[in-house]
Amino acid sequence: MPAPLIVITAGHKTPPEPYEQAVERAGGQPRVVVPGDCVPDLPDDAAGLILAGGASVQPARYGSGIEPGVKPTMDLPRDELEWAILDQAIGRGLPIFGICRGLQVVNVYYGGSLHQELANTSYAPFHRPDQSRDHLAHPVRAHGGRLEGLLGSEQLWVNSIHRQGIKRIGAGLLATVFADDGLIEGVETPDGQVLAVQWHPEELAERDAAAHVLFADLVDRSRRLTRVGVTS
Repeated sequence: MPAPLIVITAGHKTPPEPYEQAVERAGGQPRVVVPGDCVPDLPDDAAGLILAGGASVQPARYGSGIEPGVKPTMDLPRDELEWAILDQAIGRGLPIFGICRGLQVVNVYYGGSLHQELANTSYAPFHRPDQSRDHLAHPVRAHGGRLEGLLGSEQLWVNSIHRQGIKRIGAGLLATVFADDGLIEGVETPDGQVLAVQWHPEELAERDAAAHVLFADLVDRSRRLTRVGVTS
């Protein structure tokens, strides 16, 4: 059976290679989709979806303006693309994995809101350190759900490249991974179709088993979905 097709939504400034390599390493076939003149349909043969990192979600999508002192870095065409692609992927029952911005997109899609600048909150400053993208910045711990099944319940060190974070969790989502300061670092739907993490496992997957397993799980679920589709 051919490798399952994993669609990766990204911005024009998002380096796609780490995501593509992580998918290929896990046995999937990546295809990157970026905003264009019109919102594309999710390919008929898509078997899974990754929402990659990138610019901030438009605050109007969660009923807010841009907060004082926050530098706007939005990508409205990408918001439009990912909302439409999410509609299609959820409707087709595809496994979905959100990464950093992808977690924030998932949360807002389900009706949640975001802290627009964690530095203006009581959360610790380690979420956006001045370090390399693969620097292990702080620990997280999973508490239940599919993410605990994948990552285990022990403390796990992760990288951290984000200024924003979940403020109010979206309706129907479960918060299952947390940083030591209490910030939500992982969410999922109760059925496990949608998983999302706040860190960047694609930057760690080559040498970190816990990062790799997140992509391996997505590809495995996509492969099983493809197999059912072929044999039904």
